[in-house]
Amino acid sequence: METAKKYTNNKIDNLLPNFEGDQQDQLSWIIWSSMWMGMCKETLKPGGVFAFFIDWRQIPAMSIAIQMAGLTWRGTAVWDKRNSRPQQGRFKQQCEFIMWGSKGKLDVKRDVPVMPGLFSYCNVQGKKRIHQTQKPLQLMKDINQLCLPGGLILDPFAGSGSTLDAAVANGNRCVGIEKTEAYYNLAKQRLEESIPNNYMP
Repeated sequence: METAKKYTNNKIDNLLPNFEGDQQDQLSWIIWSSMWMGMCKETLKPGGVFAFFIDWRQIPAMSIAIQMAGLTWRGTAVWDKRNSRPQQGRFKQQCEFIMWGSKGKLDVKRDVPVMPGLFSYCNVQGKKRIHQTQKPLQLMKDINQLCLPGGLILDPFAGSGSTLDAAVANGNRCVGIEKTEAYYNLAKQRLEESIPNNYMP
């Protein structure tokens, strides 16, 4: 199934651009994930942290991929989407999960606030939604606080640039990678608009 249809309500006529990598079987996905996480590990400082969003179905597979990459899985937080679509006779798919961890030992005295285990923000909807799996900006600002103040944040799947926009707003440095040209252009435009007002050298 195309991602534009998978992640978009059927009543919406204006489908957003598709992105690749969403149709792998589980074993291929585990190996692929461990490979890109292994490359990200090379850029992490000892004690550096990582965090990413995951569907409940992929938590077991991703826990394997994290360990295959030589990283330490430290926990899972929850994003309550509030306005997820109802499904007759089922529980709503209301939660998405944030798996996080570190490269080796994590200093408990890091200059980072106490992070909540639950974040409650509505899904981005309407004209503000420019990516199929777009995250609310305030949610990304909150999660970015896991990084040390002034630290460098890497998003290897930048999408519409929410992580990067939040990093700039929080006074962090950031690097984004995006394969899909349409989303690369959206993220670039978004950053060009936000940096003049929020950039902190």
